[in-house]
Amino acid sequence: MEVPPEQAEEVRALVSRHFTVTDVFYEGGSLTFRVFETEIKERFKSLWRELSKKGYVPVSERDEAGVKVKVYRLHMGTWRRTPLPLILLVVTVATTFLDGYLRSLGGGDLLRPPYNDPLFSAAVYTAAVMAIIGIHELGHKISARIDGIETSLPYFIPGIPGTIPTFGAVIFQRGPIANKDDLFDLGVSGPIAGFAVALVVTYLSYSTATWLPAEEVMRLVEEGRVAVLGAPLIFELFDALMGRGDLVPIFPPFGFAAWLGMVVTSLNLLPIWQLDGGRIFRSFLSRRGHLIASYVCVAILALTGYFFFAILLLLMMRTPADIPVLDNVSALSWKRRVAVVGVIGMTLVTFVVMWLPVPLRI
Repeated sequence: MEVPPEQAEEVRALVSRHFTVTDVFYEGGSLTFRVFETEIKERFKSLWRELSKKGYVPVSERDEAGVKVKVYRLHMGTWRRTPLPLILLVVTVATTFLDGYLRSLGGGDLLRPPYNDPLFSAAVYTAAVMAIIGIHELGHKISARIDGIETSLPYFIPGIPGTIPTFGAVIFQRGPIANKDDLFDLGVSGPIAGFAVALVVTYLSYSTATWLPAEEVMRLVEEGRVAVLGAPLIFELFDALMGRGDLVPIFPPFGFAAWLGMVVTSLNLLPIWQLDGGRIFRSFLSRRGHLIASYVCVAILALTGYFFFAILLLLMMRTPADIPVLDNVSALSWKRRVAVVGVIGMTLVTFVVMWLPVPLRI
């Protein structure tokens, strides 16, 4: 919605406080300012913070004549108070606890006390899973708060006990993202926070594991008393630091939480627009490049054993939404471009190829 004429002077004064304005005109119904500056990232973000308090939002563009800033009315709905986030949290804790309890049955004699107690083991498992997912979402909340982006409480998604304890959580964003740096930070903050917790849970899993010869473990597998999981590369580092020669670790049930945390980290970092990686990679890729990367990664998921997840993402991509920012002039900072290497590395060391034969993880 355009700025009404009676408020145009107030908006012009705000823009002039941050930029050297060389021309003012209406373009496409929006009050538009041609500005002298070409490096505008910090100036623009400061302007956005001031204008948002007045109910306006700026958008920067670059054309053959230079940089222009358009100002629109900002219309944001209000959050409705609802008990749904709390209800979903309670249900997710319940499904996670039941999943942990089911995983604790039948193998108590293989585990150290007190993890041979199914109730205690299920409680630790629940705490581990909820910590990984919850702190992941907390990372997003903190990043959004720093960058002035209003977000909802996390909506946890209950899982299916005996299969997967939870399908994660989502946070809804209200309001625009200022620039590509903020877009990158919002995307990467959750996976980094969740990965840090998953590393702690992995360390505790190795510390409390029962170590047995591979032949004995294979006998237990044949008897159906333990399950075998493929290992991400990060587990090889823990093997090097905490392993016991040729012995194989049998983890308590919360070891599955560590494994799940690694899988969730790698999947979330893929450059698919529905995932956190979508924000990370859209911050420096073009819309077309981002779409190509999304489809390539969906194909990789299907080929590495995540077939149903790939189908779900593909269905959601029939009408792909872009992830816009207000400042379309400023590029992603060089520090964040370097950090992309770390994002790719984190994806590689946490990714699990479901069909590939790998060392035993029980």
